[in-house]
Parts: sequence; C-alpha cells; structure tokens
Amino acid sequence: MAKGQHTAKNIGRNTKNLLNYPRAGVSGWTRYLPSIRVLVVGGLSLVIALCVAFAIGYAATDIPEPNLEATGQTSTIYYSDGKTPIGQYKVEDRKSVEIDEISEPMQKAAIAAEDTSFYENRGISIKGLSRAVVGVATNQYAGGGSTITQQYVKNFYLTNEHSLDRKVKEMFISLKIDQQQSKDEILANYLNTIYLGRRSYGVEVAAQNYFDKPASELDVSESALLAAMIQRPGAADPSDNPEAYEDRFNYVVKNMVDEGFITEEQAAKVEMPEVKKQNKESSLSGQKGYMWDFVRREALRKLDIDEAQLDRGGYNIVTTFDKDRMKAAEKAIKTLPPNQPEGMQAGLVSINPDDGGIEAFYGGKNYLDQAFNASTQSHVQAGSTFKPFALVAGLENGVRLTDSYPGSSPTTLNNDGTPWTVNNFGGSSYGPVSLLKATQSSINTAYAALNVQVGPDKTVDVAERAGLSANCTDKEMKSGDTGGCSIGLTPNPSNVLGTPSVKPIDMASAYATFAANGVHHETHSIKKITKGAEDEEVYKAETKGKRVFDKAVGAETSYALQQVVNGGSGSYAQNLGRPAAGKTGTTNENKAAWFSGYTPNLATSVVLYREVDGKSVSIGAYGGRSEVTGGSFPIQVWTDYMKTALQGEKVEQFPARGELPDKPKPKNSNPAPAPKPEPKAPSGSNDGSDGDEEEEPKAPIETPKDDEDKNKDSDGDEKGKEEGSKDGSDEGSKDSDGKDSKDGSSGGDDNGSDNSEDGGDSPGDNEPNPVDPPEIPNPPKPGDNDGGGAADLGGD
Repeated sequence: MAKGQHTAKNIGRNTKNLLNYPRAGVSGWTRYLPSIRVLVVGGLSLVIALCVAFAIGYAATDIPEPNLEATGQTSTIYYSDGKTPIGQYKVEDRKSVEIDEISEPMQKAAIAAEDTSFYENRGISIKGLSRAVVGVATNQYAGGGSTITQQYVKNFYLTNEHSLDRKVKEMFISLKIDQQQSKDEILANYLNTIYLGRRSYGVEVAAQNYFDKPASELDVSESALLAAMIQRPGAADPSDNPEAYEDRFNYVVKNMVDEGFITEEQAAKVEMPEVKKQNKESSLSGQKGYMWDFVRREALRKLDIDEAQLDRGGYNIVTTFDKDRMKAAEKAIKTLPPNQPEGMQAGLVSINPDDGGIEAFYGGKNYLDQAFNASTQSHVQAGSTFKPFALVAGLENGVRLTDSYPGSSPTTLNNDGTPWTVNNFGGSSYGPVSLLKATQSSINTAYAALNVQVGPDKTVDVAERAGLSANCTDKEMKSGDTGGCSIGLTPNPSNVLGTPSVKPIDMASAYATFAANGVHHETHSIKKITKGAEDEEVYKAETKGKRVFDKAVGAETSYALQQVVNGGSGSYAQNLGRPAAGKTGTTNENKAAWFSGYTPNLATSVVLYREVDGKSVSIGAYGGRSEVTGGSFPIQVWTDYMKTALQGEKVEQFPARGELPDKPKPKNSNPAPAPKPEPKAPSGSNDGSDGDEEEEPKAPIETPKDDEDKNKDSDGDEKGKEEGSKDGSDEGSKDSDGKDSKDGSSGGDDNGSDNSEDGGDSPGDNEPNPVDPPEIPNPPKPGDNDGGGAADLGGD
C-alpha cells in the first residue's frame, strides 16, 4: 500500500464527527455512550424545541367562547315590590355576583382549600400539571393539583373530559386568562361557577340554599364548609350528614391559619355551622305555578327570545302581581261552600285600570295538580256580562238611558225582516222599560231590541275595543289554538245575551276599560325586565293607554252599571262600602255564573263554571241553592276580595256624567209602548232626542223605583237570576260555553228564543218570593235582587 494512501485512511478514521458519536478513540460498547457534548447539545435542542412548541401552542390557542352551562344564569321573577321572589326560570340554579358581594372569609376559605399560591402563581401549577399528565397516561387520573385559575377555565370554557388535549388547552388558556384578568376577577368568576350541591351553581345561590343569606354575609365557619364541599359537592347534604365534610372542613380551617387568614384563637372557635334543611316543597305549588307560567309566556313574547335564552339569561323580572292581593284572591275563593260538584272551576282576575297591570288572579287550587289556568286559559260563555258592550254601542250612536224598549215576555222582534222571539227568564214581563231599567234588571227583550237597533256588529266592535280578544278563525278552531281569541264573538243579534265564550282575563280587561272611563290599557303581568348584575333594563311595559270610548260615554256607562249594584242584580256589592259598578251573569242551563265589577281604582271579574271530561255541564244545586247565579256566590267572592284588596285605598268617585256624542239615533224597528213618566233628570244630562220625536225626559240620577216594575221583578229578586228565553231552541244556547257552537249565535237568525238564567230564580224554588222586594236599609245578602226576575242566555 502506498504511504499516501495509508495516511489518508488513518486521517479518515481519526477525524471526529460533529457530535463525536459514536465516540472516536474509544473501543467497545462504551463508544456508544453519549459524550458530554452530546448531552449538552441534546439538552439545549430539547429546551429549544419545547420553547418553540410552547410558543406555537400559546399563540395558536385562543380563549374560546364560554360554555352555555357556565354562562347561563337563573332568571328570577318578583312580585310588584321588586324584592319578593315568586319563582325562577333556569336550567341550573346560578346567579353571578361581583367580588365585593362575596364575603372576605369566603374568598380566603376558597384559597385555603384549593390554591394557597393563588396570588403568587401565573395561573398554572407545574406540579399539578405533571401529576395530571402522568395520571392521564396511566389511566389513573384522580384530579386535584389544579390552580383556581385552571379550575375556573375548566368550568367556564372547557369540560370535565379526562384527556391530555383538554389539559394542554387548560394550561394555555389559564396562562392567557392570568394575563388578561386581575386576581380578584378570576376569584370571583371561579366562585360564581363552582357547583356546591342542591342544584346550586355559584357561591351566591349556595349561600341562599344552605344558610338563607347572601354570599356577602357568610362567616368563617359557613365559608369553610362551602369551601370543603368544592371537591365533593354531591357526597352528602350537610344538613343531614355534616360528618361527610368534617375532615375537609378541618383541613380548610387549618390552612386558613397557616396562611395567616385567621388566628389560632379564631380557629379554635370555629365549629361546623348549622345548615337549614333542604326545602323539598315544589316552588310551583299553589298559585305560584300559575304566575310562573303566565309570566314566562309573556316574557318570551316581549323579549322575543326562546326558552333556552330565558332560562340562561339571568333576567330579573318584576311583575304586576301584588302579593297581598294574590293572597286575598285565594282567600276569597276559599270562602265558597265545600263539597263542590265534580269539575267545578273558579276564576278571578283583578286589573289596575290605570295601567292594565294584573294585580291578582286565581288560576286553580294547585298548579301541580292542574296546570290549566281557569282565569287566563278557559273560555266561558259570557252571559249578561256581555250586555254593557251593547249599551256602549247604543250610547255612541244616539241612544239614551231614557229611551224605551219592550220588556214584555215573550216579545217577537223584527230582526231585519225575520221574526225573532225572545223571552225573559220565567216569563217575567215588564211592559215598556227605559234602557236604564233594562240594564239594572238585565231584561233580555229590551237588550235584544237595542242590539237589533244599533247593529250586533257595533256591539262586537265595542267588545273588542274594550278588551275582548277577536273571534277565533276557522284555522284556530280547527287546530285548537284558541288561547288568543274568543269563541263565537260574531255579529249575531243574540250575542248581546252572552252567547260568545270569552276568557275571564279578557272580561276583566274590558271592565277595567269601563273603570278607566273609556281608556284601554294592554293587560300585562310584567312591569319591567332587567338583565345581569348591572340590572340593565331591557324591557318596560307600555302603560300609557288608548282612549277607545268617549269620556261621556264612559261616565254614562258607569252610571248605568252602578244601578245594578245600587238596586239590581248586583245589590250584594253594596257591602263593599264604596262606589261600585258591575254586571252579573248566569248562563243558559246554569253552566256558568259571573260577576264583573269595578271601582274607579280596581276592576275584577269572578266566574264559576263546571267542566266534566272536557265538556261544559250545569253547576246544578250547590251550597244550599237550587241554582248558582251571578248575584250569589260570584258576587260574594268579588266583594270579599275587593274589601281586602282596597283596604286603605282612597275612596274614589266615578266621573260626573256629561254631554254624550251627538249622533243620529238608529231607527228602532221594535218600538215599545210609551213609557210611564219618569222623574226629571238634573240639568246637563243628554235627553237622547233624535230630532224627530218629542223631547224625552233625561235619565234620572236616582234608581228608578217603579212599583209596577217591582211587582214584576218579584219572581227573581230573592235568588237572583236575570232575563232569558226559556225554549232554548237557538243553536248557540245549546252549549253555554260556546265550544260546540259553530258561529256562537243564539237563534238571532231563526225563530228560536234565548234562554239565559241570570236574573231570578224560577218559580217553585225553595226560597220565598215576596210580591215586592223590600227596601234595603242594610247591604243585602248574596243572591238578593239578582236580576229582578228576568234571565238571559248568558248572564245575570
């Protein structure tokens, strides 16, 4: 071999590579051991790689949108005082508060229990992360070791998934959160997201559920217990088994001492606190459930949101419901006689006429037993409570209270060329009567003639302007979606006798319009809605109202309806002891009985009806009466409620009567014989003359006291029904709630007759019927003068 070649070969063998690996000049297996150079270069490369990976991961990890579950907050509804809660809408019971609304002991206890280095660390714990990585890798992850920041990130942004990917994300997000939020913000957010049992999310709800106090008032022992529960909130309920948390409780107290949060002396006095028992009664029992459901439906409409948004939105909803009046309504309904027949339902709705707010209602005995609300969802045939709509239609179109109408029974009316026979209840006959007397005694024949005169379409128009929902469409009837409409509210002549079936809440709304002297306000149960800890207002009810009747028409209507109370079918309401107006109503076959009435500051409708297997049936004998009329139990409930509801309220007078609109009076195709002369009315009252007749006397201020009329009223004054025809031949009278009637008519376009029973008891009832009703020196008893002996299809 040439010398040059040998030299080159040796040089190649002896020359070291960059890392000197395998090591040159070392023989045997040891040449494969890494040199110091390899170790240093490898270590630096690994560090650089990790730093690069960390930088890439940090930059690539964005803070995600919060969990719906974590951000969702309980929405709470309150009585009208804005402080007393009624109920909540929630998926989880959660309410977030600021850090200054969490007591200092609670803040310190949480740190002592979960992360004593909270104020020093940068959002992560290397020790905890390492333990978590090993646990995930070995499938033996036991949790723990995470900082408060990491726990907050997991609860607020991520999930409880046990995976390396989730843990890495948790680390990067925690680092970013620690840079973006102050320690106080992180601690508050953490304490607002932790779960503490009893469906309590967040320390504020837990403080209320366990100690009946806000988080701002938690003391050291209460805070230590809640902090001890963070690890195992579902292990036990501390009111039943406090021992389950005793070791952890002592651990928290010890750490609070070690961290200097409390002294040894303070710790020695700390004992396991007393925890209130969990309230296992449903928050929706009784009337609360009906309020909860009604407000929920209204909130969804007004906010234009879906149910999930309401349940997670953290809304504070202040309602119009007055707590005391709600109790008064329930108490008044409970005065009804016991042993009620199967299917008996009672409804009561009370509305503030100044703004349309629902002050109180009665939905049923218990929402948990019957979710259907008898006051806001049922349809009940209106009976004679419908007559005031025809009265208003007449007053708006030139008719006056002094105008005369036929009161004889039966009376065959000219209904646009078609004979229409109408009877008063029991065949009671009055002869010619003024419209005022017809209102006071609820005389069918007179009001039927009035409706023909002014037009039933105008009566329907008045009813809708006052507050009744429009008639259901064919589509709504077919689908059964009738919650927002009335049934049978058609321009049929017999509608005046109460054939339409309406919701009690709508009838109360209409009578509130009368109480407001012709101004209608949208009926509502929500005053305002705010959102979040800042109470940002997102909705406020419109309470301005709209004038739908002339002021003088409103005053004249109230004057006429006062006479129902002063000496007619609603005489029992005199027990209220202040000016009141209203109308009784008893339907055909005694399937429903009403009293709708008002003072200038409150309007209330009360109804009793009966349904069995979804069908309307007669109430029948009940409470010692052969039949229930509007002037008996309904007016008794109304008066009992109104007495309590108005206690302490200023006694207000109805507005003075004024000049009615000067409109041409429609031709009356059913004139009555000339009425007997009546006392002259005071000056300033309209006479109603249409210019083609001799001037008529003005309506008297005093209630008419016609002896002949009294004699004719005697059959009904003792038990109180009203007017109505007896043959029941018309289609609409077959089903008093109107549900089976196709058009809600009651024979207005045929030769049938209407049969309402709200004025007086039929001959043969077991109560005496004096020839003349006595003068009333003292307020009457229920049922006295209930309609003056006549009856109509649907009311007193």
